[in-house]
Amino acid sequence: MKKTRRRYDRDFKISVIAELEGGKTSAQIAREHGIHPGLPSRWRDELAENPEKAFSGNGKKYLLGQLYPDNDSLRRKSKKDTGQIFTIIQDALFKNPQLSIRKACQLHRASRSGYYKWKRRPGPAPSAMGLDIDLKDQIQKIVLKFPEYGYRRVTTELRNRGYVVNHKRVLRIMRDNKLLCLTQKSAPSRNHVQTWK
Repeated sequence: MKKTRRRYDRDFKISVIAELEGGKTSAQIAREHGIHPGLPSRWRDELAENPEKAFSGNGKKYLLGQLYPDNDSLRRKSKKDTGQIFTIIQDALFKNPQLSIRKACQLHRASRSGYYKWKRRPGPAPSAMGLDIDLKDQIQKIVLKFPEYGYRRVTTELRNRGYVVNHKRVLRIMRDNKLLCLTQKSAPSRNHVQTWK
């Protein structure tokens, strides 16, 4: 990937030099403006050497912290919160149609490929709760009709009725709703008890 060099306009460079002269450290200025820590002192030396010709280029203003003030706080968060950054990028693109995706991603220090991947993400999966409610109703009907059925026979009956369901899911639903059949243990008969001599 080709890296492009950022260019800053004259006013921005002079304001950074003023902050440096005001007592701020280069590292502090670099953090606030999102620039390299060596730039403020280099710009100060360039201005002191030749004030008339210094900063004569056609630079563009990059104010990372001022355009998007919450950029730094989002950058410190975990990868789970990158969706928030991409949402902010999408809002910025909507508000300013002249802003390119490449520029917006650079301003937020997010990858362009990550933004496109986030944009193509699938929608939320359908809720399993709604499917479980319908399945629970069917299981209750089967258990009322056949009270001696366990989860295996209920699963077979559901499949006969056209449901594609796993036996583990049926067991979980029956267990959660107390629909499992209660097996009665037979007590040994007292008549057939053998006594040893």
